[in-house]
Amino acid sequence: MRNRIVLLAAFALFACKTSAAPLPALGPDASAEFDASTPSREGLDPAQLEALADYVQQSDAPIFSILVSRHGKLVFELYTSNLTREHAHYVMSVTKSVTATLAGIAIDQHLLRSADAPMSELLPRELFTSDADRARFANVTLKDVLAMSALDAPVFPHQKTLDARARLDHFVHAKNRAAFAVSQPLLAKPGESFLYTDVTPLLTSGAISYASKQTLFDDAQAQLFGPLGFRNAEWMHEDASGIDNGAYGLRLRPIDMQKLGVLYLRGGRWNGKQLVPKAWVDASFTPWISSRQGIAPNYGWGWWTQRFNGKVAHLANGWKGQRIAIFPAEELVVTMTGAMETNEDGVFEAVVSRFVLPALRASSDPDPRADAALQHKLEVVRANANRLTSALEPRMVPSIEPKETRRPLAPLK
Repeated sequence: MRNRIVLLAAFALFACKTSAAPLPALGPDASAEFDASTPSREGLDPAQLEALADYVQQSDAPIFSILVSRHGKLVFELYTSNLTREHAHYVMSVTKSVTATLAGIAIDQHLLRSADAPMSELLPRELFTSDADRARFANVTLKDVLAMSALDAPVFPHQKTLDARARLDHFVHAKNRAAFAVSQPLLAKPGESFLYTDVTPLLTSGAISYASKQTLFDDAQAQLFGPLGFRNAEWMHEDASGIDNGAYGLRLRPIDMQKLGVLYLRGGRWNGKQLVPKAWVDASFTPWISSRQGIAPNYGWGWWTQRFNGKVAHLANGWKGQRIAIFPAEELVVTMTGAMETNEDGVFEAVVSRFVLPALRASSDPDPRADAALQHKLEVVRANANRLTSALEPRMVPSIEPKETRRPLAPLK
């Protein structure tokens, strides 16, 4: 009972700190690759996007944000719950797509040899309990790891068995999660079989961290987040050795999720600089493995491929409604954050297929009145659609301040 009273008091304080205020101007987030515009100027119907705002307000779905960019310009920025642009949101498995991005950068910087290199070569010998254990990974490549085609290590909630729950507990409490990952069994056919598990990305985390001699978050800040102008980013769930959880744990501002989407839309270029090799972007988006039998390949290197109204999108996909969807042919990026316990796919399908894609139009004639009406509606939704409740996990509550204390990468002994 006492814990519940403390939680309610903390929530009340949080609500007071996020009282309604005008949405901030784009300001320092602007760049040559990411600027502000209006829907009508970028070939989107403002009235259709206003209908999307109505849907968010009336549906009661626990949506925290929806942002839309067209032609690399931000045209729609919706928040609920009195949240501001500066609040970072817990993005679940969108983290996996960021980890895969950092792998591409590490290869480009010659820290890792290639996507075809075996994990026995990319990971330090000290992580393995024996030479024989290391030899198991001689035929498992980095691209197998990025495509979830390496470890036979199911964990909750992807599988709801007693073994999966026990493995998750061991994983969470491991002093070095990269070492835990290399102790797990392999799939029967790495490179062909598929098993989506939160353990596999720790192989990538470990390879990058020990090659760069710093935490994955420090590497991300230097190579990706800093150049993109990210603010208030946090990587939670670091282990006792300083290994960051490559599967989940990132907290990002929705506008920075948009920037990542625009970066990929632009083939890895930002402000005239190639941050991520274009070949890596193309390979990451190429679906070459199937997530289940009987369907076409739908997973690449940390990115899903899906069709909405017949249009191809590449997605960073996180539990409970975290999404970055990139539509290359339409030059469109749509992001969403939330805390959905059910029907997250249905909600995002509605957002994209019922509202955003139908808003596309051939003309780009300015419509100041309709754009202004939309902006007013966004303010109404932000002030009146409260989706924050005392039942939310603390990690799911957006905040400007960090939630955990970090440590440096510990050297291997």
